[in-house]
Amino acid sequence: MSFLSKLLGNTKAKTAAESMIRDLLKGPNQKTSAPAPAAAPAAPAQTWESESPSGFSWGERMPDEENQYNYPGNYADYFENIFRAEFPQYRLERIVNESWNAVIFTFRDGGREALVVELMSDRSSRQRLRRDCAARGVPYLRFYHNHAGWWNTRSYVVTRTRAALGL
Repeated sequence: MSFLSKLLGNTKAKTAAESMIRDLLKGPNQKTSAPAPAAAPAAPAQTWESESPSGFSWGERMPDEENQYNYPGNYADYFENIFRAEFPQYRLERIVNESWNAVIFTFRDGGREALVVELMSDRSSRQRLRRDCAARGVPYLRFYHNHAGWWNTRSYVVTRTRAALGL
């Protein structure tokens, strides 16, 4: 404890700090001489189901609704199926970008880019496409296909896409 002696000097604070460190090193199953701290009020339990548009697609249990994990194909096919069924008024282009392992959908209204959707890993921090879309004034959405506890339910994908398209 010489570090504490140098840091705190020969004071009651040093003695208390040494005692606390000894107690911590004993582990949770050892009795300590220090009184137990007052219990903090219990935080409200986290609820997975939420009324907010961003909360109805995540949780510990798979929702009953169609999602990318109970779809009979891969995640890219799942999103494409939703986009084609729910937004038939747009011409949809699908590009697989292997350099950063992303699938990119472009919604076109005539010759105009109406929306760009990027499907990518949650381990990616790439921002270039997002910035390029912003510079061109094109709406951009990103969906992570492998984020733990995130299901990408059909209603979630449709709601976010509809909002980004201004519908």
